[in-house]
Amino acid sequence: MKIAFIYAKGREQRYATTVKGHAATEFFYGALELEASGHVITRYELGHGHSSETKLWHKIAEQFYRWRLTPTRTNSATLAELHEMCPALNKQDVIVATTTAAAFGLAVLKFFGFVQRPVVAIHCGIVNFQLAWPRRKLNAYALKNMWTQLFGQGELADVKKFYDFPDSRIEVNQFGVDTEFWQPVDGHEEYILSVGNDERRDYGLLIQAAREVNRNFKIVTRHKLKGVIPPNVEIIKGGWHEQALTDEDLRSLYQKASIVVIPLKNSPQPSGQSVCLQAMACGKAVILTRTDGLWSYEMMRDSENVIFVPPSDQKALLDAIKQLVRDSGQRNKIGNCARETACFEGEISAFAGRLEAFCHRAFVAES
Repeated sequence: MKIAFIYAKGREQRYATTVKGHAATEFFYGALELEASGHVITRYELGHGHSSETKLWHKIAEQFYRWRLTPTRTNSATLAELHEMCPALNKQDVIVATTTAAAFGLAVLKFFGFVQRPVVAIHCGIVNFQLAWPRRKLNAYALKNMWTQLFGQGELADVKKFYDFPDSRIEVNQFGVDTEFWQPVDGHEEYILSVGNDERRDYGLLIQAAREVNRNFKIVTRHKLKGVIPPNVEIIKGGWHEQALTDEDLRSLYQKASIVVIPLKNSPQPSGQSVCLQAMACGKAVILTRTDGLWSYEMMRDSENVIFVPPSDQKALLDAIKQLVRDSGQRNKIGNCARETACFEGEISAFAGRLEAFCHRAFVAES
């Protein structure tokens, strides 16, 4: 198949290092694995602006956006960029949108006849938005005209209920990571690590717990954390756009950590999934907040390959950290099991295979 992948800005600058093995492949959502298996893959990015040729369309889209007559996150700039891509996109068999903005934008353009190919959307967090009735109806219409994959089981029921979604066009495809890149190494355990940039990280809770633990903590995030940071906590600036850390830098941080902690606020969105799987692939014991959006109830097994704590429970988080700090045997046992889970149940090649089958289904249905 000929498959176009549409990304947010930032992927292409990572492409050369990724194909050389210096970065993880999962940031391309299975495109590199599908290309290796023989599919013809074309990659596009949003966020680079549009030419003067789309000026009229941009003005029309801007007016619709101001009137709130476009789906969630579908602003005029996104629509204008996608409109400019349409001639190339229509030469593909399937279009894979890796962001909600791209997916909804393509749905709008498909309604007007500009997009003529099946749209496969990878959505995350679409039930988090508080929507007025008109935009909710627009979202529902757009979703029913695309093929949707979600990362987690916890989100599926809410999406289907909220949008009255047809079963034939939606499924869960649990995310995977590049376990050849994320590897464990032997070495001294130096600190407790936490990584992540989404708004559902509960770093305030982690910092409060850190005050009562005689260990150093490192938090990798682009967010400015509020309050006084205790002396045993180091904040490392890291994020997709800043490129302050390479994937190899992040891998080294995982490998040298004793524990990885992912504190989350409760949400139906499967937050922390990629960080958790990366840490597990590096053989680390992970403490994870069990939220409504947990991506797999079968894959993630409490006290076997992960330690679960309830949301907003500082005592439970502190107790879990102290227990793993004291018990190196438990850390190693969980870390070894975590590595096995990542390799056999959380691999990016498996994600790509399920995406491939879904794209074929969409292509056949709309041919």
